[in-house]
Amino acid sequence: MNVQTWLHDDPAPDRAPEFETVQCPACTQLHFINRATGKLLSDNKD
Repeated sequence: MNVQTWLHDDPAPDRAPEFETVQCPACTQLHFINRATGKLLSDNKD
């Protein structure tokens, strides 16, 4: 299921991948979101 949410501020382009924890409005669990790409930590497919 695709769910949209808002993240605070834009990530700095020169920083290493930074993840933010987000409480999912669909399942109420925490997910780690890559701030630069918007992908989940578990999305290791390139």
